[in-house]
Amino acid sequence: MRSIVGLIDLQEWIAECKGSKKRAVSNFEYAGPLTEEVLLGNVALRAGNKKLFWDSDNLKITNLPEANQFLKDEYRIGWEL
Repeated sequence: MRSIVGLIDLQEWIAECKGSKKRAVSNFEYAGPLTEEVLLGNVALRAGNKKLFWDSDNLKITNLPEANQFLKDEYRIGWEL
């Protein structure tokens, strides 16, 4: 059985996705860049624990081109998006 708090969080999240004027507790303006930063930390580790320069406009790593391979998955045939 879902808790009331979990249900309220879900309703806020859905309203935020639909463009509600009321801000959700899990604010996308904060959560989006934070998620990007954490995921880029994982890319840096996979690239040999090296410092990366991220071009957020073009979604590319500029100083270590071989690290860009970790940004997208290659899907098996029949599982493409």
